[in-house]
Amino acid sequence: MFVRTVERVFQPIEHLFYVLVVKQISRLLDHIDPLSYRIEGTLFRKILQVTLFPFFLIASLVIGFHLVRNGYTSRTFIATIGMYLVFGAIWMPLERLIPFSRKWLKSPDGSTDVMLLFGNKFWGDWITKPLQLATIALVVQQISPTIGQSIWPSALPPVVQVFLLLVINDFFRYWYHRWMHENSFMWRWHAVHHSSERLYWFNGSRVHPLEGMVHGFLWAIPLAFVKAPVEIVFVTYLLSRTIGRFQHTNMDVILGPFDYIFSSPKNHRYHHSKNVQEGNTNYGGDVILWDHLFGTFYLPKGKQPSDDIGLGDVENYPKSFAGLMLAPFNHHRFQKPSQASVQVPIPQSAE
Repeated sequence: MFVRTVERVFQPIEHLFYVLVVKQISRLLDHIDPLSYRIEGTLFRKILQVTLFPFFLIASLVIGFHLVRNGYTSRTFIATIGMYLVFGAIWMPLERLIPFSRKWLKSPDGSTDVMLLFGNKFWGDWITKPLQLATIALVVQQISPTIGQSIWPSALPPVVQVFLLLVINDFFRYWYHRWMHENSFMWRWHAVHHSSERLYWFNGSRVHPLEGMVHGFLWAIPLAFVKAPVEIVFVTYLLSRTIGRFQHTNMDVILGPFDYIFSSPKNHRYHHSKNVQEGNTNYGGDVILWDHLFGTFYLPKGKQPSDDIGLGDVENYPKSFAGLMLAPFNHHRFQKPSQASVQVPIPQSAE
């Protein structure tokens, strides 16, 4: 009764978002569909498939270092928002031009994802960040205020430092992510992210705020100890955001060796599979290195991931913003009778 009441409160807001924003953008993008069919099998399409991922990686690095050339300022923060608005404005038509799945092109869930983004923004600014700062200060002070001062290799080229920090941070993300999949209690929170039945550039933000809060600690605490320069931290975070957005895109890209280095759209689609044995793989958030080392990498040759994704262990899972926020507290109601646990053997890497 309570859940239905809350959903009824938020339903008009979601509908308004859909009518005024999502539906209007979709109508504009519909004009790209005829061109999408015309370029199938052409050299132009192949060039886009091969070059888009490295282009946006390089662009993120170049823009990031440019924004901090005079240190990190408020302008840097504002420019970052602008950068992702521009990236999004580019990715949306590209998803229609070279889609991996045409089935994923249209869905009313865009308004839900927008509300999740703003909801997490409010939660992050007013609750999560103050808790993170207080915890980091306490932990570092209790252990030693000087720990890590001489650890970070500042003499290395800045680009090398960025990728080093990306790999270090992803070690912590890997284990947290894997824990969320293999522990039934943690899965109920992470299931919100996997509830989407399509992947597109924006639904990387489909995260329950309580999950996001813990993830924020895993990003911040290692940084407090290694004490990398703030400019390196900023560019690394920018690059991480780009990879995280790109891995959810509905673009039919061809990455070759990048699929074995980064968390790419192709290997991440297996991670969103309804098949739990496929879904419990490829945990890397930015790089796929730790999956290789710990036996959870999955990318079979000669096979393409299915576009039938989502939750395979539950039924009648909510789709609204309010329903998703409350779903972890009512997860047992959606559990299939035959589903005892999400803890299953991890498949061996198939390369």
